[in-house]
Amino acid sequence: MTSAAISPLERIHRFADELRARGVPVSMVERLDAMRAAKVAELDRADGLRTALRATLVKSADHLAVFEEVYDLYFDPAGARAAAHADSPEGRPRLDLEHAVRSALRDGSPELARQVAEQAVADFVDFEPGRPVAGVFYELAALEGLHLDELLAQQLAETAADIGGAGGAGGLDDPARRLRFELERTAATARAEQLRGQVRTVIRELLVADRGADAVAKTLRQPLAADVDLMRANRAQLAEIQRVMIPIQRKLATTVMRKRRSRADLIDVRATLRASMATGGVPVRVVHRQPRPTKPHLYVLADMSGSVANFATFTISLVTALSQLFSRQRTFAFIDKAAEVTGIFRQVRGPEEAIEAMRAHIAAGELGDSTDYGRALRQFHAAVGDELGHRSTVLIFGDARGNFRPAEEGTLAAIARRAGSVYWLNPERRAQWNTGDSAMSAYEPHCSAAVTCQTLNDLRRFIEQLD
Repeated sequence: MTSAAISPLERIHRFADELRARGVPVSMVERLDAMRAAKVAELDRADGLRTALRATLVKSADHLAVFEEVYDLYFDPAGARAAAHADSPEGRPRLDLEHAVRSALRDGSPELARQVAEQAVADFVDFEPGRPVAGVFYELAALEGLHLDELLAQQLAETAADIGGAGGAGGLDDPARRLRFELERTAATARAEQLRGQVRTVIRELLVADRGADAVAKTLRQPLAADVDLMRANRAQLAEIQRVMIPIQRKLATTVMRKRRSRADLIDVRATLRASMATGGVPVRVVHRQPRPTKPHLYVLADMSGSVANFATFTISLVTALSQLFSRQRTFAFIDKAAEVTGIFRQVRGPEEAIEAMRAHIAAGELGDSTDYGRALRQFHAAVGDELGHRSTVLIFGDARGNFRPAEEGTLAAIARRAGSVYWLNPERRAQWNTGDSAMSAYEPHCSAAVTCQTLNDLRRFIEQLD
């Protein structure tokens, strides 16, 4: 049964079922609320029903992307239009696609982007009715036919030459011109992504018209970003993980700062004695020192070896976001030797740049090539041991697999004695700890907490334990 043949209430039920299948918590009460909201929604507005269902079924910003994708499958009325265009492509005016793509990248017209996407799908996609696919290869074929990446690169080169003036692209060394170019590049990249999105939308509309929303939803089904295994995430999932991480990063920072500040609630002896003079020296009213609003110090030691490559990317994203929230932060990366990379995180403007900089650092061989936790801990302790104090928090990211080399757990014990807290985040399941060359049993007794951190939900639970 196609989505066009089902009743509105049945469509809402199937929509809610698909949200639950993807990990979005939807209770029976919320399902009933959604049906009531649909009855009073402003259906004459394009976003009336979408707003009503979003308000009743979505409780977290983490679930918005999933909601939007599934909503478009079950309720987007453009599917019928796409099917009609697929049946009679000769009824549409033909576009000069190269000229149209350049115009869409320059002007950002949604209507033109839609027309380009429809013609690209008609011209370059060999659509097979009834085929149970998610449409990824259809999308790649359409984008390849459009030469979108090449045309975007050409436009950016022309923009650089125009803004650079007589000096060409070299004129971008001027800060004002460089800023102008960066703004133009950001806008053009966003327009290119809008065009990709329109191609994806047209293909999915065709698939829904052919096989129904339920069948297409199953082929597109992916776990929520917060439930994706960091060690196995693909590039698109890592990008979504970085977006979802933002509130979690701030939660971690504020939690650590609050724990450090709570230790300042000490008795002010002088003020207490002064207050007791009125009672003959009996300290009836105890006076506490006012906590000082100081930021804690953060020290990070992160495994960057190939076996935890995706986890290393997650680590870099987290550390980049935390870098502005601590009064002192020093970051060390290691494979078989530790090197301070604090400067990298100060110079970059986001996780993507930090990841590229770290890859260059690793390619240069400055971190070695065979994991050695014991050596890395010794070097880390030699570099920061004298700085550690009760305001210091040490975060260690890694799987504790040191190729059967000495674990040097005594070094971690020395770090723990000086630091306020030591937390170890391991990307492996606890059942995998202490198997093979894992030395977690040696390290765990010296940590304030050692936890599995396979997903963002694991990180969220770790932060909740700190509260």
